[in-house]
Amino acid sequence: MDFVIIANAWSASVDNPTSKHQIAMELARQGHRILWVEGAGMRSPSLGSSSDRSRILHKISRAIKGIEKVSNGIWRIAPVICPLPSLGMVRGVNNLIYRLAILSAVAKLNFNNPILVNFMPTVPGVLAKWAWLNIYYCVDRWDAFGVYDSGLMAKLDEQCCRAAGIVIASASDLYERCRKLNPNTHLVSHGVDYEHFASSLKDLVSSSRPADLPQGRIIGFIGLISEWVDQDLLVEIADEIPDSNIVLIGKADVPVDKLEKKKNIHFSGPKPFRDLPSYIAAFDVGIIPFIVNDLTRAVNPIKLREMLAAGCSVISTDLPEVEKYRGVGIACDRPEFVRLVKELLDCPLIKEQKQSISDMVKNETWEEKVKQILGLVRSPKDKNTTDK
Repeated sequence: MDFVIIANAWSASVDNPTSKHQIAMELARQGHRILWVEGAGMRSPSLGSSSDRSRILHKISRAIKGIEKVSNGIWRIAPVICPLPSLGMVRGVNNLIYRLAILSAVAKLNFNNPILVNFMPTVPGVLAKWAWLNIYYCVDRWDAFGVYDSGLMAKLDEQCCRAAGIVIASASDLYERCRKLNPNTHLVSHGVDYEHFASSLKDLVSSSRPADLPQGRIIGFIGLISEWVDQDLLVEIADEIPDSNIVLIGKADVPVDKLEKKKNIHFSGPKPFRDLPSYIAAFDVGIIPFIVNDLTRAVNPIKLREMLAAGCSVISTDLPEVEKYRGVGIACDRPEFVRLVKELLDCPLIKEQKQSISDMVKNETWEEKVKQILGLVRSPKDKNTTDK
């Protein structure tokens, strides 16, 4: 089968593959062809921001290349659009640009009746005009991000749900919301590259501690440090467990002054995806320190599965999608979070215990998730289903 996937930049597939990249790569591994369309941003850029200017220039450079083969079975296009999603007329023009660019690329690649999979709420017009099967894949509560226009995102998300032939939601909260707008809604939770992360259980990987990690016990976090990370919780952990180190692997897009003041909080920055198993192998405890709000109640953390696959014990705040894993410690408040982390630090896991943790997600591979998606595509149903 041929697929057109509208999502974020393909470049993230190298060092920080999202669920979108993982699904595309798994589809390609199974012999399907993919046209990856780099979608419109969720907000208007600021010309005063160097990072926004850099993204604009990169977008233009990618657009000039036209159709570019980025991997076996995967081609990319990056249509240049007007980044003003709040203006209805502009969105209409952008949708037209996308449709024309996609149809042109589909013709050049000789795709046959391609299935459209849209991860971006900003292009409902592309879904509505698609001649073949179209899917809206909802992975976030777009209206709950502080940096986006909440009312606009809610409106566009609703339009995408209503325009889609099939809606796939990655979390129960999203599933319940989407199925009110489209009865053909299905829950497919995120997967994990199990073999990659389970490799950390091998003696060779476990013994090769990355040189940039501090000595001593490590409380580890992997992911973007953004508005949903509870920095006050991290400070409390640092204060209450001063003889351990909190290692944050990932970039920050919010001020982190209060964290930088703590000697036992270390910023390791983003790491290549290929190296993450060796970092997780060095964790004594993994943490999901998210603020609990409308945004995070709809989050299905891929990093949770990656740490579990690596045999790492995990403590999390009280998130609905995390509660489904009985082996994960759930904390209802900050003192309980600190207490649970202390308990795990005082009881190091033996190899058999780590393997037992890893086995919890052994059947949640991206291969299995794509199997579920293809099942919906091949036999679309008129009722909502879940993978629970």
